[in-house]
Amino acid sequence: MQAEIITIGDEILIGQIVDTNSAWLGEKLNAAGIRIHRITSVSDTARHIEQAVGEALKRSDVVICTGGLGPTKDDITKHTLARMFGMALVRDEAVYEQVRRMTELRHIDFNELNQAQALVPEGCVVLPNRCGTAPGMWFECDGRVLVSLPGVPFEMKALVDEQVLPRLCEHFRFRAIVHRTAITFGMAESILAETIAGWESALPGYLHLAYLPSALCIRLRLSAYEIDREE
Repeated sequence: MQAEIITIGDEILIGQIVDTNSAWLGEKLNAAGIRIHRITSVSDTARHIEQAVGEALKRSDVVICTGGLGPTKDDITKHTLARMFGMALVRDEAVYEQVRRMTELRHIDFNELNQAQALVPEGCVVLPNRCGTAPGMWFECDGRVLVSLPGVPFEMKALVDEQVLPRLCEHFRFRAIVHRTAITFGMAESILAETIAGWESALPGYLHLAYLPSALCIRLRLSAYEIDREE
């Protein structure tokens, strides 16, 4: 089982914000047994979004996108995905009513831009967003899954916890991913690697060792992918 994350937004590429969504998603999906093997950031450009999503769907079973679902003209993810999948945008009445109520509670004008948040690609599964106005979207194509989520972190996290992960666990059967970390002190990375070379070479094939050096210590992480959790 392989998965990819695509973050969309010029603000990430110019360093205006730090991409915390990918770090959180990586940790969350890993704990569920879903291995992330690529993270990509692209601009708010239809051509770049199409290219990134198209290539990801050729490589991976699950692709999760965040960003570009707001009400303004620079938010083009929904329109781009609808065009990619050949789907018309239609109004989802449940989302329309939820956005209307939310704007009313926040004393915001329910204008055409806010109303357009209820437009979704006709063939997707709509994931209602109780924390914001942009719903998530779930697409299926040739046994693969693409999920498009808002870039606002607290909205994205709620959708993943409440809807995306439960759906993924129903759709796929995941095995476990397990990590164990040891911390070492007082030995340079090259000397440590030389010292434990025989032990490292004798590790079984399903265990992978990574060296994570810092100024104070070296962490050794053992990782086992796609195994039975008890094992």
